[in-house]
Order: sequence, then C-alpha cells, then structure tokens
Amino acid sequence: MLPRKGPQPPSAKATAGPDGVVQNRNGSRGRIRLGVNFEGIREGGGTPPDPNASVGSRQVVEITNFKLAVYSKSGTTLLGPLTTQTLFSGFGGPCENAQNDFLGDPEVRWDSLAHRWILNQFASDPVTNTNRLCVGVSRTADATGEYYRYTFGYQTLPDHPKFAVWPDAYYVVATAAGSLFEACAWDRHRMLRGADAAQQCYTLPASTIPIGSDLDGTTPPPRGEPNLLINLGPTDDRLQYWRFHVDWTDQARTTLSGPQELKVAPYTRACESTDPTRCVPQAGTTQKLDSLSYSPMYRFAYRNFGDHQSLVVNHAVDARGGVGVRWYELRLRHGRPVVRQQSTYAPDPTDRWMGSAAMDKNGDIALGYSQSSSRTHPSIRVTGRLAHDPPNLMTFHETTVWTGAGSQTGSNRWGDYTSMAIDPVDDCTFWYTNQYQPADGTGNWNTRLASFQLSDCHAHHHHGHSRQHGHHRHG
Repeated sequence: MLPRKGPQPPSAKATAGPDGVVQNRNGSRGRIRLGVNFEGIREGGGTPPDPNASVGSRQVVEITNFKLAVYSKSGTTLLGPLTTQTLFSGFGGPCENAQNDFLGDPEVRWDSLAHRWILNQFASDPVTNTNRLCVGVSRTADATGEYYRYTFGYQTLPDHPKFAVWPDAYYVVATAAGSLFEACAWDRHRMLRGADAAQQCYTLPASTIPIGSDLDGTTPPPRGEPNLLINLGPTDDRLQYWRFHVDWTDQARTTLSGPQELKVAPYTRACESTDPTRCVPQAGTTQKLDSLSYSPMYRFAYRNFGDHQSLVVNHAVDARGGVGVRWYELRLRHGRPVVRQQSTYAPDPTDRWMGSAAMDKNGDIALGYSQSSSRTHPSIRVTGRLAHDPPNLMTFHETTVWTGAGSQTGSNRWGDYTSMAIDPVDDCTFWYTNQYQPADGTGNWNTRLASFQLSDCHAHHHHGHSRQHGHHRHG
C-alpha cells in the first residue's frame, strides 16, 4: 500500500536469448463457464486496493485496504463491508488506532487443515516508530464469529507482507526496508487455540520480496517439510529459493537455508529497460500502471497429491511488445523444486499482468489476471489447463470475468495483488478476485468475485454442507 521507492534497479541480464516459451495463441478448449460472478468491496480506501479473498466451508471472505466482507457462496453479503480495524476493537495500539495512511496490505486465508480463517494487515505509528502485523484467527469456521487476535512487532514497517498456511507455522515474508526482507514463522498451533504465540524471524538481503508456499487441500506436506520461499532470480533466467523450517521446542534447530537458484526459461521482467512502475497502458489516458514485475505474484500455491507435490506461481514479463504472465508448475524432488512446466501467457499482443494461479485436486491449473491495452480499459480475465493437457499450455480459451468501464487516471498503482482460491468443500471450484474501474478516476475502484470449475468435481462433490465436519483432523 505504501509508495514504492521508485523502480527497482534492472537485474543483471541473462546471456540467453528472448523468451522462448511464449504461448501466442488461445488454447483449443472452449471458454470457461463461470459459476457465480458478483460485485465485491468497492471504493474501500487506498489505491491500490490489494483485493484478495479466500473460501471456507460455507463462506467467502474478501479483504482490501481497508475493508472486509463475508459472503455466502451464492454471493449474498453476510457481513460488512466493514473496516478491518473493527476486528481489533478494544485491542489497543496501532491495530485498533492507526489511521488509514498507516494500515494496509491485507490478506485472508482459509486454513484447510484447521477449518479456520486467518486475516492479516500491517499497522504502524510513525510517531512512536511502532510497526506491527495485526493477525486475526477465527475461533470457528464462521468468519462472522469471534477471533483470537495477535500483534507481532518489527523494527521497520513490514511492507507488502504475504503469509502462507503450513502445518508447523504460518510463514510470513515482508520487506524490511530497502534491500532486505524479513521472513518469520508464527506459532500456528498456539494461535489456533488462542494461546500466547511467539514468532521466529530472519532478516535477509534481497532486492525484492519472496513469497512462501501456501497449502491448498487437506493433505499436508510430508512431516517436517520446510516452507519454500520463492523469488525472482539474480539474473533473468533463474528463480531463487530458500527453505524455512521452524522448531518451536528448540529455537537453535530452526533453519532458513538459501538462496539457491533454479534455472528457468529466460525472461525479461516487464518494462525492465524503461520503468516497471509505469508500464501497462490503458484506454483514454496517458497514465500507465505498475506491472509489479520485480516480484513473484501471490500466491505460491502448494498441493500434495500423494505421489507428487506441486507448486504454482507467476510473474509479469515482456511478451509480444506488451506484458505477459509467466507461470510455472514446480515439483519437489528430494525437497528441492524442479520445473515441471513453464510458459508465458500472451495469446494476443495486449497486456496481461497481476496474475494469481492455483491447482485443484485433479491437478488442473487456473490463472486469473488483469488485462489492459491502449484500446481497452483494465478488465478481469481467467484461463486454465487440465492436468493431462499438453504441457506448457493454457488450453482453455481466454475468458472475461468482467470488463472494466473506465481507466485509472490519477495513479500508477494497480493491484498490488489478486487471488485465486480453492473451495475446500469440493477442492475443485476456483474463486478469483480482482479489481476494475467502473468509470475513469482514481480511488473509485470496484472488485469482483467469480467462481468456476475446470473439470468435473464428481468424485467428491457434495451439495450442501455435509462435509463441513468431515475428515479434516490433520492439524
């Protein structure tokens, strides 16, 4: 939410040639059939709105700067939109009292092992130099009910924080001023029962902010599997990663190892040679939008299929004279990531960025993103592929969730992230959340939530809520 300190310096150039994995045409499958598709939070405050949402046993929770709302799965509003600080009424400190300028970058996640909601945003008080992350953990599966509330302190503002659900901890990564990032583990088991909870942190050098592997589904990773942090590499043909393992009984055994490098197809970060923060064109205005191409995009979604473990992540790259979404499926081999497939989605020469990807229980991948060009307003689109389709291709025809009716005329900040989430009841329905402009302006944004399936959920599909108290006793 806070202004970035200008563009990141260009990374060292890889010697390899241009992007050789561009998908320059639509897939041969038809368009995706959308399920529900409804208006979310609008004009909640700051630009960018940081829209994201997660799905639980009965509800969908959306959060933005500075509001949250709870919906039924048919799109009925059950709570809100209300300010996120309502959650911290009576809690004191900046979590309750910070002004909007010093709040933001919120996230909401459903913990699929514990059937709980976790919400987070930063809060700071510049007068006392107090910097906090404010965390709420629902006491039940009902997001409209009561929350255990936590605050974790940091030396500098934990900007752009992203937390990830993992069995032994909630892992969070945030900037720690300039060329450093802070990686922390929060004591998940204690937080789930409302007990006092500690964090363990490392501060590391990196020019951008990695994100941690975030569990989907109800099969946990192998016992003791470290949380994997992913980042763009030091050169434009690499990703880099760290492995973070926390030990709550003996802190001396907590380890964060890395960075190590993973070779990928060469790419050029979007607008790297000009200015990534003023990159994406829009119809009817000279204002260009931030590509956020200097960081991997939320989420780094993890799934354990039993015979293999997969992770998907994306980032914005130059493609066909515009911006495309580079996406990866990584698999773990002896705990190390290897590239299973990779591609840059650019089926025509328009701009696509602000992606979010996830996998369903069948191994299908869905990718949502923003699309814009000098002739179109920013719009919300999705594509996807089935598990056994030819590799490195999004096989579904690009599908529009919502067409923006305006451009953002007074700010380059867009996003800063969107979210693709999975319905835990069937582990197969995707829910995508993103922003659009209903008219030209700044700060007059709206958000949209839409659901869809890529393949049949029949094997485990139950209507109603029969599985709410099912086989989820893992954590």
